[in-house]
Amino acid sequence: MELDCEKILGEGGCAIVFQGVWDGKPVAVKRIPTNKVASNEREEDALRMLNHQNVIKLFHVESDKNFRYYVLELCNASLAKLFLKDDDPKKYSGPMPAVKDVLMQLANGLEYIHKKGLVHRDLKPENVLIWVDPKTQKVLMKWADFGLSKRVNEKGSYSMQSGVKGTLDYSAPEILKLIEEEETPTSTDGTTSTNTRGNIKSDVFAEGLVFGYFLLGGVHLFGSRYKIQSNIIKKEPPNLPKIQFKDIRTLIHKMLEKDPLKRITSSDVTQELQEIEMSINNSIFAEDTYPSLEEVEILLQKEMDINSVDEKGLTPLLHLALPKKNEGNQR
Repeated sequence: MELDCEKILGEGGCAIVFQGVWDGKPVAVKRIPTNKVASNEREEDALRMLNHQNVIKLFHVESDKNFRYYVLELCNASLAKLFLKDDDPKKYSGPMPAVKDVLMQLANGLEYIHKKGLVHRDLKPENVLIWVDPKTQKVLMKWADFGLSKRVNEKGSYSMQSGVKGTLDYSAPEILKLIEEEETPTSTDGTTSTNTRGNIKSDVFAEGLVFGYFLLGGVHLFGSRYKIQSNIIKKEPPNLPKIQFKDIRTLIHKMLEKDPLKRITSSDVTQELQEIEMSINNSIFAEDTYPSLEEVEILLQKEMDINSVDEKGLTPLLHLALPKKNEGNQR
């Protein structure tokens, strides 16, 4: 393994990620001081047991007297960098899958993680990485950063004795509620009660937020920065109606269900996305949604005859050009 100390890909906590080479191919190398390795045991354990195309891969681990090195897949950018301003040198402008494929890949990845008995606990755009095959330009979305992951029991719950973890703006309402309780603790040390249990469905809520962020071009479903957490608690996502496709809005609404017991599972998300794709393929598009570039792309991908006409004499492209019934003005 070789690492290039001049090429720093990222820094966080006690870790630095460098670009490097392992087994003759470019990789990312996460370096952690030896005395801090214990704090990264969860991520190492999780990555050793995960092997899925939509989860970042751990290739190799080694140590010297000063550091422990984790050799990981080298990705091109995070989802957050896709929506930086055009003049930002860190902006990702490379290839991307079709919108429906991005959602399906993320759903498949999280379903796999959950089926392996793990909860991620820190799903957010920065922890979605974009991997591009240098030969074929195939693009894969990958969940990354498992430093807060935990094993769950057969009921999908886990102990929160050590307190609430994760990124607050991408936390489920039940997590934010626990934080409020921690601010007025009944225990002497201020930690969460030993009886408090987290639920794997908190990941599903966060996944819904990531879906919304992607579909809205980098905008949070629950509004502006200083209102996000209060809106999550009140279940008021002001930007959800801006998502064009009705069935996707309905799915995300289920993912954002305030009660985790009523919230759908990661497997439900995958199944519903598959059904939505079938619905798209078997019809034109929902009449109450605006046409988009994705819709035209789907027509082309499915090799639909754009010269065919229906009983009203309209071609598929003319259908997309029609004003929507719930709008009073023309497009």
